[in-house]
Amino acid sequence: MIQNPLRFFAHLADSQGLRAHLKLGNRNFYLINEPELIRDLLITQGSAFEKFPRIERTKGLFGEGLLTSEDPTHLRQRRLMQPAFQRERIAGYGKVMTRCTQTLMADWRDGQEIEATEAMSQLTLDIVARSLFTTEAGDKAATIAHELEIVLKMLNQLVMPWGPLLLDLPLPASRRYRAALAKLDEIVYGVIDTRLRSGQDGGDLLGMLLIARDADTGERMERLQIRDEVMTIFVAGHETAANALAWTLYLLAANPEARAEMEAEISRVAGDRPPGPEDYPNLPYCQRVFCESMRMFPPVWILGRRALAPYTFEDFSAPKGSILLVCMAVLHRRAEFFPDPDRFWPDRWLESSTPKFAYLPFGGGGRLCIGERYAWMEGVLCLANLAQRFRMDLAPGNKVEPLGMLTLRPKHGLRMRLSARGQ
Repeated sequence: MIQNPLRFFAHLADSQGLRAHLKLGNRNFYLINEPELIRDLLITQGSAFEKFPRIERTKGLFGEGLLTSEDPTHLRQRRLMQPAFQRERIAGYGKVMTRCTQTLMADWRDGQEIEATEAMSQLTLDIVARSLFTTEAGDKAATIAHELEIVLKMLNQLVMPWGPLLLDLPLPASRRYRAALAKLDEIVYGVIDTRLRSGQDGGDLLGMLLIARDADTGERMERLQIRDEVMTIFVAGHETAANALAWTLYLLAANPEARAEMEAEISRVAGDRPPGPEDYPNLPYCQRVFCESMRMFPPVWILGRRALAPYTFEDFSAPKGSILLVCMAVLHRRAEFFPDPDRFWPDRWLESSTPKFAYLPFGGGGRLCIGERYAWMEGVLCLANLAQRFRMDLAPGNKVEPLGMLTLRPKHGLRMRLSARGQ
């Protein structure tokens, strides 16, 4: 399980079916691939569970942000933050997404080889930094990228069974992690305090967090809570989006017919101008491409809940303290819900009869990703701008294998060769 969790969970599901059981020590684990049971777990009886405990180990970065907090804090914060992700504001972020993608490609040349995972990480960090800190992003993004990479490497280890030991030992990686966290705090608190002193909104996500008020009490978020939400948005809008885009580029390279159809749609809709947020509704094939990519390689590949009391659903039961797991990397490839599941087929979404809780790229229930609309806009607009100007093909000798850690990323990276469109 530690060496290759994706393969292990796939084998568990294949051998035991939609409800698989695993006992480790005195704790019961259940791998759930049944949509109605997942619905009950996440919605109907969602209040009877808490998030899988190992998420606690990430609180050094996320604090009590949306990713880690439990109700009632989680519900209060979600209500406060909802206006920042309303449809009309997403269009404004879409313009940022287009500009950042064009900036990334400015130095690209025909025949050049790039590491796509790193390039998409650079792109999504630039986008989230400018969405959060409109005026301060330019001089902060490079430092944030460096420190965040150190922190994320450690977080990938902290969620492993041996994770807690790493923070207790005086290891170089642990020292680097603490130093990087301190630097990120210095940057984020610095921007927050500057805004608080100036009283300016900035027209960005941070401005929305600063002015948000609780509908019942009229209270604003405290400085620490704003910091926690900023850190959460940074990682959620950076790490997961970068992996989603990288996997999509890989799948398009492996499926040239789908890539050609997407390119044709972009040409019809945008011509030679950069695709923008106004084009999003007119790029349905691009949307299906991104949808199918997140089916095959969901960046958030697993979620867990711990039962606060004995749990029952129809003829299924689990004792108090049990961990119920939904592995989207397995669920999304079940032939019961997705015929020919290992085939990249964007048009399967034209008339899909897939049960709602068989496809969960953004989670579900009360913890559905608050930035889902933002993520769809980002994925489609970045893909459209990239594909308009360049084709990307996998470089020879690049072994592609998914690595399931904090997110699902390419284990060996993705070296890709650029071909300028029209040449």
